Amino acid sequence: MDWELPLACRIGQHLMCGLPGYTLDDAFREAVRTYKISNVILFSRNIRDKEQLRTLCADIQELVQAACGVPALIGIDQEGGMVSRLSSDCTIVPSAMALGATGDERCALRAGILTGRELSALGVNVDFAPSLDMNSNPLNPVIGVRSYGDDPDVVSRFACSMVEGLQSQGVMAVGKHFPGHGDTHQDSHLVLPSVEGDLSDLQNHILPFSEAVRGGIQGIMSSHILFPDIEKEKIPATMSSFFMTELLKNTLGFKGLVFSDCMEMFAIAKHFGTVAGTVAAIKAGVDVVLISHTIDLGVAAAKAIGEALEDGSLSPELFDASTEKILLAKQMLLEAERKPFSVVGSAMHTRENQRLYDRSLTLVQDVPFVLGDKPLFVGVPCFQATEVSSEEHEVIFAPDMARLVGGTSLVVSENPDENEIHTALSKAKGCSSVVVGTYNGHQYPGQIALANALAKEHQVLTVALRNPYDLAQLDTSIRSIAVYAYNREVLKALARLLKGEISCTGVLPVQLVRT
Repeated sequence: MDWELPLACRIGQHLMCGLPGYTLDDAFREAVRTYKISNVILFSRNIRDKEQLRTLCADIQELVQAACGVPALIGIDQEGGMVSRLSSDCTIVPSAMALGATGDERCALRAGILTGRELSALGVNVDFAPSLDMNSNPLNPVIGVRSYGDDPDVVSRFACSMVEGLQSQGVMAVGKHFPGHGDTHQDSHLVLPSVEGDLSDLQNHILPFSEAVRGGIQGIMSSHILFPDIEKEKIPATMSSFFMTELLKNTLGFKGLVFSDCMEMFAIAKHFGTVAGTVAAIKAGVDVVLISHTIDLGVAAAKAIGEALEDGSLSPELFDASTEKILLAKQMLLEAERKPFSVVGSAMHTRENQRLYDRSLTLVQDVPFVLGDKPLFVGVPCFQATEVSSEEHEVIFAPDMARLVGGTSLVVSENPDENEIHTALSKAKGCSSVVVGTYNGHQYPGQIALANALAKEHQVLTVALRNPYDLAQLDTSIRSIAVYAYNREVLKALARLLKGEISCTGVLPVQLVRT
């Protein structure tokens, strides 16, 4: 590696910013040329199809290398399931919880290989996956099926397999959200969450991170969460030198790159300010800070980092060591073999991926149910349940299942009222059975009320299309299945199940508690 960089270029190594559309706009180009911002994060808003994404990644690399003299880190949140940014002509693997439900870590390994192979072919070299969070709180609004389960050993095994798969294809895996986001009942995109308890109370949440570090994970992402019994200053883990340096680096021995979660999230932007929070995060030990949406804030952050170096509030020695670490990571990724574009969305990948979905289907409540020849499918459309969701809104459970299996359909609102329940009861008259699809029904009680009302008069099968916690609220006469996602692959697997072509072999990776 022979990259002797001026200060502006060294500062730019520490910033990863987003852009608004499918191509590089003038404001982003200017920020890279003038302030040497050297890394990019991509979202669904940047991806129309695989051809366009490959071109965009090539354009990003050309711009950054010309302006900064080094390659770019190009990152994406491609976890699988509900957090998937790639377009539908790519392979979208199952969510973490779905993979956990297979009971076979080799499924997570294969999911990592499939994802890593396609990201490499497209030109993306950093995947902000997997989630290392142990979902211990059923009411967690932002993790849920993004977690492999509520057992730290299971999460550790499956996450490490996913990491191995991704990194075997030359893509950096970034585990998140250190030291654990699984016990919150709030979303840091919207508020500043706080978790009580001392360090011993965090041990189960830290275990998957510790195991991933031992397994050679190359990146870790911080969480914007307060831990007031551990960090006495009222600052989140992202801005805490105890969490980012003492615990993660010194105690766990992590030598890779530390990324922040997005500094435009409410937890940071509202309480500390994106720019001030960026400088504080770097001081705490974060290597690469994400400013995912507003390039002007990235420019302001670059200026603020320079000012902190100039006035001595940011240690030049620590900053330079962090910069060298970033450059070494870029060299490592640059040397990885680029996968052929033909693998993206290939027939082989599609077949293998569908088998993963098939294996994830989980029978939760085993009571008699016969579909019959006149089933009614009832369900909600896929709505934006959290800030990070990106499932396929063009897929609609009820009509699509009726088309795949046969029968009639009814689409209801996300929280059906008494009138909608009455309509469903009327529609179900004369039907052989009813299949109800819920989507976060544990937070929208009208969905549960609908299924329970239908069960008084009909055989009912309820399918949890996202979090399986919905199923704990159902009447015991209802047969229930967890499928962990609301997308094409899930509906195909479910249709095959209802036709008797496959059976439910999944094992529920979380505990359900009836309330």
